[in-house]
Order: sequence, then C-alpha cells, then structure tokens
Amino acid sequence: GPAIAVVVPPSGVLGGVYAEGISAFAPHVNAAKLWMEFVYSDVGQLLWLKGYGHPIRYHDLVQRKVIPPELAAILPPAEVYANAAFPSLLQLETAQKLIAEQWDAVVKLDIQSD
Repeated sequence: GPAIAVVVPPSGVLGGVYAEGISAFAPHVNAAKLWMEFVYSDVGQLLWLKGYGHPIRYHDLVQRKVIPPELAAILPPAEVYANAAFPSLLQLETAQKLIAEQWDAVVKLDIQSD
C-alpha cells in the first residue's frame, strides 16, 4: 500500500474517549468479563498503540518500559497528548452539523446519498 505518515498538529490536538461496559443482559457475562480483562492487559493496551490509539494505561506501560522500542519510535511523542482537549457533546454535535453542511463546498465534491 501507499506510504502513510501520522502527523500531529502543534496545536489543536483533540482527544476522545472509548467507553465500555458489560450489559446486565449479556448472554455470556463471563466471556464479556474476559474480553474486558484482555483489553486492559498489556497485550490489549499495546494493540491500541499499534493502531495509534492512546490507551488508558499508557503512562503505566511507559513507566514499566513494556512498549517495544520499534513501536515507541513510530508513535507521536508522549508530550503531544499532555494538552489534548476533549470536546463536549454539544461541541461535537455542533461540529458534526457544520461539517455535514459545508463538506461538499470545502472538499469540492457533490456527494449524493441514496
């Protein structure tokens, strides 16, 4: 595939969260619990990093030196995340509306939906 680069702007870094839970009505509650344990294990957290996600246990992984050097070398520096802003739900909804209204004009495309 084509070469790609991850670019983090010097300002305006936005963060987002992933929320997880186990339904009280899950057909296999213990399987769901095992999945959650995996996601938060070192292996699971390193998979987030491989996908350029910033896992919740990032600082723990750094402190314990469990991030492979070859993986650390391709990630943005940890300092980048220190000032990330987390937009509110209202800010996200406002941005979504603005992008939907202006996308075609800015991108110079006329996308038609079915």
